[in-house]
Amino acid sequence: MDFYGVRNGKINLSDLKISFKKFREFFFDTYLYFEEKKYFKLAFNGHHSRPKLMAPSPEAFLFKHVGNQDVFPIEQYYHRFDKTTVFTLIEILHQYIWNIEDFDVFDIFDDAQNTAQAEFRNEINKYLIHLEDGYLLSEKGYIIDLPDDGLGNLITRNLPEHTSDTVTEQVETAIKMFFKYDSNIEEKRKAIAILADILEPYRKDLKEYTTKKHDKIIFDIVNNYGIRHNDIEQVDDYDKPVWYEWMFHYYLSTVHAVLRLKKEHYK
Repeated sequence: MDFYGVRNGKINLSDLKISFKKFREFFFDTYLYFEEKKYFKLAFNGHHSRPKLMAPSPEAFLFKHVGNQDVFPIEQYYHRFDKTTVFTLIEILHQYIWNIEDFDVFDIFDDAQNTAQAEFRNEINKYLIHLEDGYLLSEKGYIIDLPDDGLGNLITRNLPEHTSDTVTEQVETAIKMFFKYDSNIEEKRKAIAILADILEPYRKDLKEYTTKKHDKIIFDIVNNYGIRHNDIEQVDDYDKPVWYEWMFHYYLSTVHAVLRLKKEHYK
C-alpha cells in the first residue's frame, strides 16, 4: 500500500539517496530483524542434529572470509564496518540464512533456504537501491551495480532449461564480473569476452539464425575492439565505460537468443 506522500506524488522514493552511514544502520536493522526470527540459528549454532554452518565458529568463519578485523558479534562491531565489510557480510548472510521452522521436514529443506533468501533480498534491496547510484543483491547472492530496467530484466532472466551447466556458470560469472559493485574496466572487458566465447560453438547456428553480415559483426566487435585480442591493430580509442555497457547488453541478449533458437530448432 502506498501512503499519502507517495500516493499523491509528493514523495518520489526512487530519487531518494542515503549516506553509507545511514545504510549501515539499515543493514544492522535488517540483520537484527532476521536474527530475532532465528534465521541465522543454523549458521551460528546449528539446529538439532544439523551442525552449525559457520564452523568452527562464526568468529573464525567470518575471519576467513572478511579479513583480519572484528566482525562478530555483528551488533558489537557493525558501527565500525566499512562498505566492503558490509557488502561482504550481506553476501555471506544471504548464503547462510535459513528459516529453521520450515526445514524440519527434509523434503522442503531447499525450499526453506530459498524462502528465507528471498525475504532477505527483498528487505536489504529496499535500502541498497538508495545508496550512491544504487545496488542490488541478486538472486545468485552477490551485490551488483543497479542496471537500467532493460538490462536489469535481462540479467535476472533464466536461461533455457536445456542450457548446460558450463554455459550457465559462464553467464553467471560474466554477470557477476561486470556488475559487481567494485568492478573495474578490465573485469568488464573480460566479462564481455566470456559471453563472446560462449557464442563460438554456435557459429554455424548463427549463420542460420541471422544474416551473414550480422554473423560477421558479432565476432568482429570483440575481435577488433580490444576485447579478446591485444595487438597494435586493435581499435582502442573509444569511451569504454559507455560502449562496454552496450557490448555486454548486446552479447548477453545474443546468448539468450541463440540458446532459445537452438531449443526451438530441436522441437
